[in-house]
Amino acid sequence: MKAKLFQFSITDFEEVYAIIDNEKQRLQISSVNYSFSTTLDLASDLNEQITQKTKYGDQEFNQKVRQILTGIIQKMESVK
Repeated sequence: MKAKLFQFSITDFEEVYAIIDNEKQRLQISSVNYSFSTTLDLASDLNEQITQKTKYGDQEFNQKVRQILTGIIQKMESVK
């Protein structure tokens, strides 16, 4: 299991923790400054999961979530 702190300039998501559980193939993402967390299955299509998790509700908030999740995934892929 690995944890990493990501920093963004997006309101409510300035600091976000990502915890990677390689054994269970999950990515847990939690915001420090806002009550938000989500889990993605690393064995499934990440883009599809992000689309499904941000499908309903406030579109402005969902846009922030999409930016954060996509940004974390891109940063993780560039480290591989």
